[in-house]
Amino acid sequence: MNGISKLSHSMKTICYHPQNVIFSLALTSFICGIGLIDNYANAAPNVAHIQLAQTGQNNQNQLPKNVAKAILNDAVKRVNLPVSDLKITQATAKTFSNPCIFQFGEVCTREYRPIRGWEVIVQVKDQSWTYHANRSGSEVYLDPKSNQSITVPLPKAIANKILNDAAKRSGIAVGDLKITQSTAKNFGNPCEFGFGEICTKEYNPVPGWEVIVQVKDKSWTYHVNRTGSQIILDPKINPSANVTLPRAIANNILNDAAKRSGVAVANLQITQATAKTFGNQCHFGFGEVCAEIYQPVEGWEVLVKVKEQSWTYHANKSGSAIVLDPKAV
Repeated sequence: MNGISKLSHSMKTICYHPQNVIFSLALTSFICGIGLIDNYANAAPNVAHIQLAQTGQNNQNQLPKNVAKAILNDAVKRVNLPVSDLKITQATAKTFSNPCIFQFGEVCTREYRPIRGWEVIVQVKDQSWTYHANRSGSEVYLDPKSNQSITVPLPKAIANKILNDAAKRSGIAVGDLKITQSTAKNFGNPCEFGFGEICTKEYNPVPGWEVIVQVKDKSWTYHVNRTGSQIILDPKINPSANVTLPRAIANNILNDAAKRSGVAVANLQITQATAKTFGNQCHFGFGEVCAEIYQPVEGWEVLVKVKEQSWTYHANKSGSAIVLDPKAV
């Protein structure tokens, strides 16, 4: 009996013997199932589909050219070297737990706000710099701990600005001043750039230079940003011993001390006046617990002899604000 005859006989059996329907359906399903399994087992694997999947996987783990370009461009700006002198030695696809970790924050919360991106190592001369970049390359961050002490020539225009500032503060001719060192740096945030003593750990980088100027027998440290639009002298440095407290400010301080003490102005004496840059208004106002934000106030710290006591005043540069240390009275 051939296959067609067998099928015809089976159908007749089903039609004339309804009780066999359930058994026949089960048997047919079983036989069909075996046929399908045999067909899949004997068929050649879909090579094109597997190759496509593998290619997709490789693309996901390969640093895109636009991201590599954004990272190298950032490195070039920091060191003023041609791109050909830089090399990406490693690129790893990563998922950073949150924006703080992505931006190299030192102290981060445990929140989970993932950012998919890359950790990339760039060879810069004999140094390795670590970058984080998001998937598209629109955000690129350099690890602030990366050593960036590569010597980069300080632009002449910026050097002149720094020397002119030092000359004004010291009263010394520009020709007698000398820049002894300039180091390209990436300051972690504006507070660090502004010589803040206690700064938050936010990563808000300010690329620029740390510059040392020889002023007679002293070394003055400046921070300057990349464009030269911001030049800041370390506030711990006494700009010059020759700069004196303006007479109008001195008179205002003495008058204030006389009113508070009941001592005649003639019997009061300013024993010391030091030009200072206070970290912020709170520090300027003798705050005991201050937020460590850096909003500098340039002015003076002045000591006044009142009978057997020494009172400490803070005065801003114009003399419009004069504050006595509350511990003095």
